[in-house]
Amino acid sequence: MPDKILVFLCARFRQENFAQLSQYIQAPLDRTAFELFAKLLQAVLKLSFTPDLRGVPSLEFELAVEGVGDKWRPSVTDMIVFALEPLNFEQAAELQQKAQLAWQEGRLAEAHVGADLPIAATDVWCPQEASFPLFGQLDLALAQINAGAAAAKGARGDSVNVVIVDQGINLPVLQSRFPGVNFVGGWIADQYGRGGPPGPPTPINPGAWPDGHGTKMAELVLSVTPYANIFDLPLLPSHIIDLPGYLAWAAGMYWNLLGVIPWLRQFPRFQGPWILCNAWAVYDLRDDPPPPSPYNYGQNPTNGLNLAVALLPVYGLADIVFAAGNCGQFCPDPRCGANQIGPGRSIYGVAAINNILSVGAVRGDEIWLGYSSQGPAPVNFASTKPDLCAPSQFAGPADWGRSYTGTSTACALTTGAMAAARSFPATSTLYPAALRARYRDRERSGQRDGVQPAGRIRAPRHRRPSLIAPG
Repeated sequence: MPDKILVFLCARFRQENFAQLSQYIQAPLDRTAFELFAKLLQAVLKLSFTPDLRGVPSLEFELAVEGVGDKWRPSVTDMIVFALEPLNFEQAAELQQKAQLAWQEGRLAEAHVGADLPIAATDVWCPQEASFPLFGQLDLALAQINAGAAAAKGARGDSVNVVIVDQGINLPVLQSRFPGVNFVGGWIADQYGRGGPPGPPTPINPGAWPDGHGTKMAELVLSVTPYANIFDLPLLPSHIIDLPGYLAWAAGMYWNLLGVIPWLRQFPRFQGPWILCNAWAVYDLRDDPPPPSPYNYGQNPTNGLNLAVALLPVYGLADIVFAAGNCGQFCPDPRCGANQIGPGRSIYGVAAINNILSVGAVRGDEIWLGYSSQGPAPVNFASTKPDLCAPSQFAGPADWGRSYTGTSTACALTTGAMAAARSFPATSTLYPAALRARYRDRERSGQRDGVQPAGRIRAPRHRRPSLIAPG
């Protein structure tokens, strides 16, 4: 049992304190800035100690979008997320208690404290399945989700904004596969920092990341809806392995998106629907304090990250698609925690949120893939997961050397499906909850949580995400 805990703080400041904070927002985030932020937190929260900061995730991504010259900056209405260095349990308890007290007494407009955990992309392959792990190519997967029928009706993603929340996109590679891609930019992020090993400031522009997982996710979305606007949000560091905690940076970006999306919608090009593709997960909850701890992530809908993710569809700002995870009982990813494998244990946290679409994986012949995570979700989320399944475990078009695996692939294809649905007039303006319900309810037929009463799991034909306009 560790004697310290890694946490993050989400805080919405009152005007007088935000004025002190804002003078440092424009400055480079260096050690001096962190020390000033820490002293401000100590004063506002009336802490007996000065917390050390690993970072301020809300300020570590800079928006860089084509045709948008202005810079978006957090305002007094926005949540600011602070990633703290490890605290002992007495300090963590004091932080939680005094953050809640500051909220109750009005010194903060809102506050949440959560445990910080590592996250990773949800790509995987299962060597136990066969001597050759791939089944079919992209064209078979597209046929399974009726992509051709949607395209024939003109559902190609026009004016739909898709954010690839991943490890970053390599634009030259993406353009080589989709020459007409509507790549509109995204967020500048530093190659280092963000909770990982320190390094010299090395900002990377949108589309300038190494070819890898994020580029593949964009390819899959474009294979369904080639006219969608593609945004690059490099949340996951592509070169850092085994981070001790990274949920703070996810929380920082999601709270930012609550302000960024309405701000970008003032520009005509970005006034259409928004969809966020999240092909990542937390694999191991060993360091997640169990309920009823207020820091809990896996079973706590009011965790700072879970709350921010849920609010985007609640406010009608975006459809959210998440990979269910790769901790299914028959072929779990080696990174899965011992207690995060199989039915009732492998879908939790953001993937369990009722307002988002959680996607499991099947082969191109609709046989369930044994690594795909299984419901039911924790009861506190009041949700039935996964919502549906989509194809995975296949090769690229005419390229058996480029594989698309894991619930990541299913997530990206489903994101394309949602973008296609948003292209139809009848469904373009539906509230996110209504569109999600139409997909989920149509694809289900008496099966709950992907588990039959006998405990066997399948993804029958009626659960694939058809792209033909609902209703």
